[in-house]
Amino acid sequence: MAIGLGLIIAIILIKYKPTYEVKIQGIKLGYVNSKKSFEEKISKEIVNQIGANIDFVVLNVQPEYELKLMSKSQKTNEDEIIAKLKNETSITYKYFAVTLDSQIQSCVNTLEEAKKVVEDIKTEYSDEIELNLQIIEQYTNNLEEINTETIEVAETTLQRTVDLIIEDNNAVKINGIKLATMPIDSNVNTIISSRFGEISSRRTSAHKGLDIACATGTDIKVMADGIVVFSGYDTTGLGYAIKVDHGNGVQTVYGHCSKLYAKVGQTVASGDVIAAVGSTGNSSGPHLHLEIRIDGVAINPQWYIYN
Repeated sequence: MAIGLGLIIAIILIKYKPTYEVKIQGIKLGYVNSKKSFEEKISKEIVNQIGANIDFVVLNVQPEYELKLMSKSQKTNEDEIIAKLKNETSITYKYFAVTLDSQIQSCVNTLEEAKKVVEDIKTEYSDEIELNLQIIEQYTNNLEEINTETIEVAETTLQRTVDLIIEDNNAVKINGIKLATMPIDSNVNTIISSRFGEISSRRTSAHKGLDIACATGTDIKVMADGIVVFSGYDTTGLGYAIKVDHGNGVQTVYGHCSKLYAKVGQTVASGDVIAAVGSTGNSSGPHLHLEIRIDGVAINPQWYIYN
Protein backbone atom coordinates (compact mmCIF):
# COMPACT_ATOMS: atom_id res chain seq x y z
CA MET A 1 0.00 0.00 0.00
CA ALA A 2 2.85 2.34 0.85
CA ILE A 3 4.45 1.51 -2.50
CA GLY A 4 1.21 2.36 -4.29
CA LEU A 5 0.87 5.68 -2.47
CA GLY A 6 4.44 6.57 -3.30
CA LEU A 7 3.83 5.71 -6.92
CA ILE A 8 0.78 7.95 -7.03
CA ILE A 9 2.75 10.82 -5.49
CA ALA A 10 5.57 10.29 -7.99
CA ILE A 11 3.15 10.39 -10.91
CA ILE A 12 1.56 13.60 -9.53
CA LEU A 13 4.95 15.27 -9.14
CA ILE A 14 5.90 14.30 -12.68
CA LYS A 15 2.82 15.99 -14.09
CA TYR A 16 2.22 18.77 -11.55
CA LYS A 17 4.27 21.25 -9.53
CA PRO A 18 3.53 22.99 -6.24
CA THR A 19 2.75 26.69 -6.74
CA TYR A 20 1.13 29.50 -4.79
CA GLU A 21 -2.06 31.14 -5.85
CA VAL A 22 -1.92 34.86 -5.05
CA LYS A 23 -5.02 36.85 -4.12
CA ILE A 24 -5.78 40.30 -2.77
CA GLN A 25 -9.04 40.80 -0.94
CA GLY A 26 -10.24 37.45 -2.31
CA ILE A 27 -9.53 38.32 -5.95
CA LYS A 28 -7.15 35.94 -7.72
CA LEU A 29 -4.17 37.64 -9.37
CA GLY A 30 -2.22 34.61 -10.55
CA TYR A 31 0.42 32.08 -9.53
CA VAL A 32 4.02 32.21 -8.33
CA ASN A 33 6.56 29.44 -7.86
CA SER A 34 7.92 30.51 -4.48
CA LYS A 35 6.26 32.56 -1.79
CA LYS A 36 9.63 33.58 -0.33
CA SER A 37 11.09 34.64 -3.68
CA PHE A 38 7.95 36.54 -4.56
CA GLU A 39 7.94 38.39 -1.23
CA GLU A 40 11.52 39.42 -1.95
CA LYS A 41 10.42 40.65 -5.38
CA ILE A 42 7.64 42.72 -3.76
CA SER A 43 10.16 44.24 -1.36
CA LYS A 44 12.63 45.12 -4.11
CA GLU A 45 10.30 46.30 -6.87
CA ILE A 46 7.50 47.87 -4.84
CA VAL A 47 8.15 48.66 -1.19
CA ASN A 48 11.82 49.56 -1.61
CA GLN A 49 11.67 50.74 -5.19
CA ILE A 50 14.04 53.49 -6.24
CA GLY A 51 12.84 56.42 -8.31
CA ALA A 52 12.94 60.18 -8.65
CA ASN A 53 11.82 61.86 -5.42
CA ILE A 54 10.41 58.62 -3.95
CA ASP A 55 10.64 58.75 -0.15
CA PHE A 56 8.70 55.65 0.85
CA VAL A 57 6.04 53.27 -0.48
CA VAL A 58 3.17 51.62 1.38
CA LEU A 59 1.45 48.53 0.01
CA ASN A 60 -2.19 49.13 0.96
CA VAL A 61 -3.26 45.47 0.71
CA GLN A 62 -1.38 42.34 1.69
CA PRO A 63 -1.24 39.39 -0.74
CA GLU A 64 -2.86 36.14 0.31
CA TYR A 65 -1.17 32.86 -0.62
CA GLU A 66 -2.65 29.39 -1.08
CA LEU A 67 -0.58 26.35 -1.99
CA LYS A 68 -1.81 24.68 -5.20
CA LEU A 69 -0.79 21.90 -7.57
CA MET A 70 -0.48 23.25 -11.07
CA SER A 71 0.36 21.59 -14.37
CA LYS A 72 4.02 21.92 -15.19
CA SER A 73 3.05 23.25 -18.60
CA GLN A 74 1.21 26.14 -16.98
CA LYS A 75 3.36 29.27 -16.59
CA THR A 76 3.42 31.50 -13.54
CA ASN A 77 2.91 35.27 -13.88
CA GLU A 78 4.96 37.03 -11.20
CA ASP A 79 5.52 40.18 -13.28
CA GLU A 80 1.82 40.60 -14.01
CA ILE A 81 1.00 40.24 -10.32
CA ILE A 82 3.68 42.79 -9.39
CA ALA A 83 2.18 45.23 -11.89
CA LYS A 84 -1.27 44.78 -10.33
CA LEU A 85 0.11 45.20 -6.82
CA LYS A 86 1.76 48.49 -7.83
CA ASN A 87 -1.73 49.84 -8.38
CA GLU A 88 -2.45 49.12 -4.72
CA THR A 89 0.32 51.33 -3.32
CA SER A 90 0.60 54.80 -1.82
CA ILE A 91 3.83 56.56 -2.77
CA THR A 92 5.12 59.55 -0.83
CA TYR A 93 7.47 61.81 -2.76
CA LYS A 94 9.99 64.21 -1.25
CA TYR A 95 11.70 67.28 -2.63
CA PHE A 96 13.37 70.33 -1.13
CA ALA A 97 12.27 73.97 -1.13
CA VAL A 98 14.65 76.89 -0.68
CA THR A 99 12.95 79.72 1.18
CA LEU A 100 13.88 83.37 1.61
CA ASP A 101 12.24 85.06 4.59
CA SER A 102 9.91 82.03 4.86
CA GLN A 103 8.73 82.39 1.25
CA ILE A 104 9.43 79.52 -1.16
CA GLN A 105 11.65 80.70 -4.00
CA SER A 106 12.58 77.48 -5.79
CA CYS A 107 12.46 73.71 -5.42
CA VAL A 108 15.07 71.07 -6.24
CA ASN A 109 15.15 67.30 -6.08
CA THR A 110 17.82 66.61 -3.48
CA LEU A 111 19.15 68.02 -0.23
CA GLU A 112 22.61 68.30 -1.78
CA GLU A 113 21.24 70.48 -4.58
CA ALA A 114 19.39 72.69 -2.11
CA LYS A 115 22.52 73.14 0.03
CA LYS A 116 24.52 74.17 -3.04
CA VAL A 117 21.91 76.76 -4.06
CA VAL A 118 21.92 78.28 -0.56
CA GLU A 119 25.71 78.27 -0.29
CA ASP A 120 26.20 79.81 -3.75
CA ILE A 121 23.66 82.60 -3.17
CA LYS A 122 24.95 83.45 0.30
CA THR A 123 28.50 83.63 -1.05
CA GLU A 124 27.48 85.81 -3.99
CA TYR A 125 25.67 88.37 -1.83
CA SER A 126 27.75 88.15 1.35
CA ASP A 127 29.06 91.71 0.95
CA GLU A 128 25.66 93.24 0.15
CA ILE A 129 22.92 91.76 2.30
CA GLU A 130 22.34 89.19 5.03
CA LEU A 131 19.89 86.61 3.73
CA ASN A 132 17.49 84.45 5.73
CA LEU A 133 17.70 81.35 3.54
CA GLN A 134 16.38 77.99 4.70
CA ILE A 135 15.83 74.52 3.28
CA ILE A 136 12.49 72.83 3.93
CA GLU A 137 11.52 69.25 3.11
CA GLN A 138 8.33 69.04 1.08
CA TYR A 139 6.14 65.93 0.76
CA THR A 140 3.34 64.98 -1.61
CA ASN A 141 1.50 61.90 -2.83
CA ASN A 142 0.92 63.48 -6.23
CA LEU A 143 3.94 63.33 -8.51
CA GLU A 144 2.41 66.00 -10.78
CA GLU A 145 2.60 68.52 -7.94
CA ILE A 146 6.39 68.40 -7.97
CA ASN A 147 7.86 71.24 -10.00
CA THR A 148 11.57 71.12 -9.34
CA GLU A 149 14.33 73.02 -11.11
CA THR A 150 17.97 72.51 -11.92
CA ILE A 151 20.54 74.15 -9.65
CA GLU A 152 21.24 76.78 -12.31
CA VAL A 153 17.57 77.73 -12.75
CA ALA A 154 16.96 77.72 -8.98
CA GLU A 155 19.89 80.07 -8.42
CA THR A 156 18.75 82.41 -11.20
CA THR A 157 15.26 82.57 -9.70
CA LEU A 158 16.68 83.36 -6.28
CA GLN A 159 19.09 85.94 -7.66
CA ARG A 160 16.21 87.87 -9.21
CA THR A 161 14.39 87.97 -5.89
CA VAL A 162 17.46 89.09 -3.97
CA ASP A 163 18.24 91.76 -6.56
CA LEU A 164 14.71 93.13 -6.17
CA ILE A 165 15.11 93.20 -2.39
CA ILE A 166 18.41 95.08 -2.68
CA GLU A 167 16.86 97.47 -5.19
CA ASP A 168 13.89 98.01 -2.88
CA ASN A 169 16.16 98.60 0.12
CA ASN A 170 18.18 101.15 -1.83
CA ALA A 171 15.23 102.83 -3.50
CA VAL A 172 14.11 106.30 -2.53
CA LYS A 173 10.82 106.21 -0.64
CA ILE A 174 8.38 108.94 0.33
CA ASN A 175 5.69 108.01 2.83
CA GLY A 176 6.34 104.38 1.90
CA ILE A 177 6.00 105.06 -1.84
CA LYS A 178 9.03 103.86 -3.79
CA LEU A 179 10.32 106.25 -6.45
CA ALA A 180 11.74 103.48 -8.57
CA THR A 181 12.27 105.31 -11.88
CA MET A 182 13.97 108.53 -12.89
CA PRO A 183 11.59 110.66 -15.00
CA ILE A 184 14.23 111.14 -17.71
CA ASP A 185 16.55 108.25 -18.62
CA SER A 186 20.09 108.63 -17.31
CA ASN A 187 21.53 108.24 -20.81
CA VAL A 188 19.76 111.42 -21.97
CA ASN A 189 21.75 114.66 -21.96
CA THR A 190 20.08 116.86 -19.32
CA ILE A 191 20.74 120.07 -17.40
CA ILE A 192 19.07 121.27 -14.22
CA SER A 193 17.91 124.63 -15.52
CA SER A 194 15.92 125.81 -12.49
CA ARG A 195 15.82 124.53 -8.93
CA PHE A 196 13.11 124.32 -6.32
CA GLY A 197 12.47 127.62 -4.52
CA GLU A 198 14.15 129.86 -7.10
CA ILE A 199 12.61 133.28 -7.70
CA SER A 200 12.64 134.99 -11.11
CA SER A 201 10.84 137.69 -13.02
CA ARG A 202 9.01 135.00 -15.01
CA ARG A 203 7.22 133.71 -11.90
CA THR A 204 4.79 135.24 -9.45
CA SER A 205 6.07 133.01 -6.62
CA ALA A 206 8.97 130.74 -5.73
CA HIS A 207 9.55 127.81 -8.08
CA LYS A 208 7.61 124.79 -6.87
CA GLY A 209 9.45 122.17 -8.89
CA LEU A 210 12.67 121.11 -10.54
CA ASP A 211 13.29 121.95 -14.21
CA ILE A 212 15.20 119.32 -16.19
CA ALA A 213 16.17 120.68 -19.59
CA CYS A 214 16.50 118.24 -22.51
CA ALA A 215 15.42 117.84 -26.11
CA THR A 216 11.79 118.19 -27.19
CA GLY A 217 10.13 114.81 -27.56
CA THR A 218 12.26 113.07 -24.91
CA ASP A 219 10.28 110.36 -23.11
CA ILE A 220 8.95 111.23 -19.67
CA LYS A 221 8.51 108.23 -17.37
CA VAL A 222 6.30 108.03 -14.32
CA MET A 223 8.42 107.64 -11.19
CA ALA A 224 6.19 105.24 -9.27
CA ASP A 225 3.04 103.16 -9.64
CA GLY A 226 -0.13 105.19 -9.48
CA ILE A 227 -3.30 106.52 -11.09
CA VAL A 228 -3.44 109.50 -13.47
CA VAL A 229 -5.65 112.18 -11.91
CA PHE A 230 -5.01 114.96 -14.45
CA SER A 231 -3.96 114.90 -18.09
CA GLY A 232 -4.51 118.03 -20.11
CA TYR A 233 -3.67 121.70 -20.41
CA ASP A 234 -2.91 123.38 -17.07
CA THR A 235 -3.77 127.10 -17.12
CA THR A 236 -1.58 127.99 -14.13
CA GLY A 237 1.51 127.98 -16.37
CA LEU A 238 2.44 124.28 -16.62
CA GLY A 239 0.96 123.93 -20.11
CA TYR A 240 0.28 120.36 -21.06
CA ALA A 241 0.76 118.41 -17.86
CA ILE A 242 0.10 115.08 -16.15
CA LYS A 243 -0.50 114.52 -12.43
CA VAL A 244 -0.24 111.05 -10.91
CA ASP A 245 -1.51 109.98 -7.50
CA HIS A 246 0.69 107.30 -5.90
CA GLY A 247 -1.22 106.87 -2.64
CA ASN A 248 -0.26 107.84 0.92
CA GLY A 249 -0.70 111.50 -0.02
CA VAL A 250 2.11 111.42 -2.61
CA GLN A 251 1.66 112.95 -6.08
CA THR A 252 4.05 113.73 -8.91
CA VAL A 253 3.49 116.39 -11.55
CA TYR A 254 5.05 116.52 -15.04
CA GLY A 255 4.67 119.88 -16.80
CA HIS A 256 5.40 121.77 -20.07
CA CYS A 257 4.91 118.55 -22.10
CA SER A 258 4.67 118.48 -25.87
CA LYS A 259 2.59 115.30 -25.91
CA LEU A 260 0.46 113.49 -23.34
CA TYR A 261 0.15 109.72 -23.59
CA ALA A 262 -1.55 108.74 -20.32
CA LYS A 263 -5.21 109.55 -19.70
CA VAL A 264 -7.18 110.40 -16.56
CA GLY A 265 -8.12 107.27 -14.61
CA GLN A 266 -5.37 105.20 -16.18
CA THR A 267 -3.33 103.00 -13.89
CA VAL A 268 0.37 103.40 -14.61
CA ALA A 269 3.37 101.38 -13.48
CA SER A 270 6.73 102.80 -12.53
CA GLY A 271 8.74 103.37 -15.71
CA ASP A 272 5.77 103.74 -18.06
CA VAL A 273 6.21 106.50 -20.65
CA ILE A 274 3.40 108.94 -19.94
CA ALA A 275 4.37 112.06 -21.92
CA ALA A 276 7.06 113.80 -23.98
CA VAL A 277 9.20 116.80 -23.08
CA GLY A 278 8.10 120.12 -24.54
CA SER A 279 7.90 123.85 -23.88
CA THR A 280 4.19 124.54 -23.48
CA GLY A 281 2.78 126.99 -20.95
CA ASN A 282 5.02 129.46 -19.15
CA SER A 283 8.32 128.13 -20.49
CA SER A 284 11.46 129.59 -22.03
CA GLY A 285 12.65 126.35 -23.64
CA PRO A 286 12.10 122.58 -23.74
CA HIS A 287 12.30 121.01 -20.30
CA LEU A 288 10.42 118.84 -17.81
CA HIS A 289 8.96 120.67 -14.85
CA LEU A 290 8.84 118.02 -12.13
CA GLU A 291 6.97 118.41 -8.86
CA ILE A 292 6.65 116.08 -5.90
CA ARG A 293 3.77 116.84 -3.59
CA ILE A 294 2.90 115.43 -0.17
CA ASP A 295 -0.70 116.07 0.89
CA GLY A 296 -0.87 118.80 -1.76
CA VAL A 297 2.28 120.63 -0.63
CA ALA A 298 5.20 120.82 -3.07
CA ILE A 299 8.54 119.66 -1.68
CA ASN A 300 12.05 119.88 -3.10
CA PRO A 301 12.56 116.93 -5.52
CA GLN A 302 16.31 117.18 -4.93
CA TRP A 303 15.84 115.81 -1.47
CA TYR A 304 15.29 112.52 -3.28
CA ILE A 305 16.69 112.71 -6.83
CA TYR A 306 19.33 114.65 -8.77
CA ASN A 307 21.11 115.46 -5.53
